[in-house]
Amino acid sequence: MRTLLVATAAALSFAALPAAADGGFALGASAGYTTVSDSFDDADFDGSDVGYKAFATWMWSDYFGIEGGYIDFGEPSDDILDVPTSIDATGWNLYLVGNIPVTDSLDIFAKVGGVRWDADLFVDGFPVDSDDGQDLAVSGGLRWNISDNFGIRGELDWYDISETDAAWMAGVGIEFRF
Repeated sequence: MRTLLVATAAALSFAALPAAADGGFALGASAGYTTVSDSFDDADFDGSDVGYKAFATWMWSDYFGIEGGYIDFGEPSDDILDVPTSIDATGWNLYLVGNIPVTDSLDIFAKVGGVRWDADLFVDGFPVDSDDGQDLAVSGGLRWNISDNFGIRGELDWYDISETDAAWMAGVGIEFRF
């Protein structure tokens, strides 16, 4: 249901494009610290790893845009009952982006949308379960505009994975604007 709402909002946003100023297209990548929390069979999993993401953003004005991308949460691991356990999770996301230019070289942005994720559970190195779904994704951060075509951004992403699960990424990345 949430994915349908995000897709509808994105489609309605594209309808307004001819009347809006062109804010530009950007490609980028980020890397950072990821955490995944999960609860299953009276056990709690809380692992972390290094993750990365790649994204494409189209800002149709200085204030609003759309962003889509791919995220790899790495393979966060935790010991559950002294048994090594890990979750290998990836996802595709789609956001509506709100941007506030603070100065010529600094922007604050927020994103809300959805993530289509897939996760595999490994216990002692053996795959034991897999799950997938579509859930809410929220993000916010700062962008330092080094030039008209290049920026560095730091952001915090939160993914509402399933009912008891959550994933986070705190990352730093670069973007190239066209």
